Amino acid sequence: MHRICQYFLLSSLVWSIADNLVSAAETHPLTIEEINQTWNQRRERLQAMELKLSADVTSNKLSFMKSTFDDEDVLLTEAETLRYMKEKITYRMQYALLLDLPRFRCRLWGRRPLPQLKQMYNHDHTRVTDGKTAVSSFLFEGTSHITILNDPKSLTISRITNLAPLRWSLLAGDPIAGTTLTSFTPRSQTEQIQGIDCTVLEKSDSRGLKRLWVAPRDHECVVMKYVQQRSGKTVVAYQFQYDHNANFGRIPQSWDIKCFYQNHPHFRYGCKITVDSFNSKATIPSEEFEFALPLGARVTDLRLRDPKGGEFSFVVQPDQ
Repeated sequence: MHRICQYFLLSSLVWSIADNLVSAAETHPLTIEEINQTWNQRRERLQAMELKLSADVTSNKLSFMKSTFDDEDVLLTEAETLRYMKEKITYRMQYALLLDLPRFRCRLWGRRPLPQLKQMYNHDHTRVTDGKTAVSSFLFEGTSHITILNDPKSLTISRITNLAPLRWSLLAGDPIAGTTLTSFTPRSQTEQIQGIDCTVLEKSDSRGLKRLWVAPRDHECVVMKYVQQRSGKTVVAYQFQYDHNANFGRIPQSWDIKCFYQNHPHFRYGCKITVDSFNSKATIPSEEFEFALPLGARVTDLRLRDPKGGEFSFVVQPDQ
C-alpha cells in the first residue's frame, strides 16, 4: 500500500511538472524568427485576396469645420475648436478590394459629409495600380476626376482611409506592404488580448513608440493589437477580431480604429470595419487592374508637364 501511494505521489508530481513546462512554453514570448517564419507561411497561402468591407465611422467635427469645400482654411476661435473637438458625426462607407501586391484595386463609396457639414454627398473613390501605373479616380456630381500619379509606389494600401490596419491583419511580414519586423524587439513577458497570451513587440522611431501584440503560432501569429504612442500618449490604436476559416486559416472578421490628439484629451476619429466577404486565390487576372478613361472625365497626368507650364490636364473626348 505504501508503495502504491508513493507511485501515485510521484506520478502526480511528474504530471504537475510537465503541465507547468507546457504552460510556460505556451506563454513564453516568441522570437522574431519564429514570427517571421509563421507570417511567411501564411502569406504564401493568402497570395491574392478579394474583400468586401463595411465601415461605421465616428469622427469629431473639427476636421470638417477647419476648411471649406475649396480647401480654404477657416479660422476658428479657441472655443470653436474645443467645441468641434467634442462634437461627433457618424456615417457609413463600403469598400470593394482586390489585393495581389504590388497590384491592387480599391473602390470606396457611401454618403459622407461635405466640409462645413452643410450636407451629405455621394462619395465614390477608386484607386488602382498594376504595379507600373497608378490612378486615383473620384466621381463627383456625375463627373470623373482622375489623377494619374507620377510614381506608382506612392499609391499604397496604408494611404487608403481605414485600410492601414490590413497591413498587419492580412499582409503582416510582406516587404511590399512594408510590414516587416525590422527594429522591433520582443518584451520579456506576454500579455493577454481577448484571452490569448500574446508576444509584445516594440519599436521606437521618429514617429514615436509602436507596439504589436502577436498571437501564438497555433493562432498563426496574427496581430491582435497595434498601438502607436507619442510622449507616452496613445494616438493610434487598432484591435482585431479573427475568425477561423477551414480553407484560409485565421481571417480578420473585423477591426476597430481609434485615433486621439496628442496634446488634447479628446477623441479624434474612430471606425469599426466589418469584413462582409473574403476570398483568396493564387492570382487575379491582369485585366482587373486596368483602368479606362471614361468619356468626359477630367484627367490630370502627373507624369507629364504642360508645355505652357503647370500640370498636364485634359478632358477625355470621343476620339481619345
